Amino acid sequence: MLAFLRTQLQELLEQRAALKTELDEVLKAPTAEKRNLTPEEDKAFSEKRDAIKGKDADIESARARIAELEEVEKRGATAAELRAKYGQNAPEGPRVEVVSEPKTYERGTKHSYFLDVVRAQMGRGDGDGGVSAAQERLRRHTQELDVEMPKREQRRAALAEQELRAVDKGSVFEKRVNPNRTDGQGGYFVPPLWLVDQYIDLPRFGRTFANTVRNLPLPAGTDSVNVPKVATGTATGVQTADAATVTSTDMTDTFVTAPVRTIAGQQDIAIQLLDQSPVAFDEIVFADLIADYNQRLDTQCWSGSGAAGQLKGVLNVSGINAVTYTDATPTLPETYAPLMQALSLSAKNRKMMPTAVFLTPSRWFWMASQLDSQNRPFILPETNAPFNPLALQTGGDVEGPVGRVLNFPLLADGNIPSNLGAGTNEDRIATMRTSDLFLWEGSMRTRVLQEVLSNTLQVRLQVYNYAAFMPDRRPETISVISGTGLIAPAGF
Repeated sequence: MLAFLRTQLQELLEQRAALKTELDEVLKAPTAEKRNLTPEEDKAFSEKRDAIKGKDADIESARARIAELEEVEKRGATAAELRAKYGQNAPEGPRVEVVSEPKTYERGTKHSYFLDVVRAQMGRGDGDGGVSAAQERLRRHTQELDVEMPKREQRRAALAEQELRAVDKGSVFEKRVNPNRTDGQGGYFVPPLWLVDQYIDLPRFGRTFANTVRNLPLPAGTDSVNVPKVATGTATGVQTADAATVTSTDMTDTFVTAPVRTIAGQQDIAIQLLDQSPVAFDEIVFADLIADYNQRLDTQCWSGSGAAGQLKGVLNVSGINAVTYTDATPTLPETYAPLMQALSLSAKNRKMMPTAVFLTPSRWFWMASQLDSQNRPFILPETNAPFNPLALQTGGDVEGPVGRVLNFPLLADGNIPSNLGAGTNEDRIATMRTSDLFLWEGSMRTRVLQEVLSNTLQVRLQVYNYAAFMPDRRPETISVISGTGLIAPAGF
């Protein structure tokens, strides 16, 4: 079945490619002649576009079905491994039926992970079986993670290996013996898998930039990350004559360091609120702390100083391409030239094309509000694209992908500062090849502390994580536009 679906998917992709070629053929003459589509051409364009959309839906459906069957096969293989491990394949062994059971702290279950941690640590609690039942659920949760987390870590490690395949792994990570930086020595608990999934896998509001750069798992016990870098390359030259001296230049190297930093938060909660609340209030607090962590991390990746426990942000990297845009009354057409200059510098100095343009949501909506001499907007949705637009609207979210200029995606990020410049009222536009920037993150930790607040019947919920960001590995890929032309637009 899988083989058939994969063949069907390949056929759908080929059919879509053929339709795209036909669509391009419809647009070829109007583009060359710099004119609008004729009624016949417009009809053909609409038909091809609708056909492509239909193929896209079929392709997504086939991919979803393939992923579903692959997951079934993977679970079957895991079950077979477990049967083999515990001797269930032997003829004399008992017959075992493998079934899927809900995890102890799955989303929507009645048990609260944090409340059980409080009960287990304080030795008190009513309902759900009391302290012993809470301890048993935590023990079972630990056993579940003993099975699930190694699989996740293997996947993350494989990804890290793939992403860093060109790096000398023997000298990448520096470690030290320090209980504050070594996994498993801080008395922390690992939150339920569905909360881990929310934190790791899903794009979260507030970390547009951090989600875009190359994300890697932070190894245990790591204090800083060192990545080797070629400082001076070799050289070749024309040999002036037979047997003449061959050009020879020695290569030199250096390294770029990213220190591991801690981002943490906490909330004090009354025991009565945990015990008596009709909703899982502890999970609400945890989700809110995670949301703030994501925003804090993204902000650090933009404007962290690199000192006093902060990450180093892109805007504080030396050696980047600086583009100054001075304009007392900026307009979108006037902004176009410095934007093209920034993209050009990123491409020219990196010797590879940039992959994204970042700007604030306010800047994007200001751009979308700009009108031409006939009071028509310069930026229209991609589905209603005019001839030769300055930019296109491709998304509808406040943050994340919102548009496209040339073939470069425009991403809005609300954590880009808008209080920069001489008047502390400028924002920034940045272009870069995001795969050149590395972000390492550990696994989120949680703690429940009750001694410090025991006299008021409160507990303290803490979350913390370690992260290392390396924006200066290739500073030549980063271009930043600044100047009075980027004074934050009033009213936006």
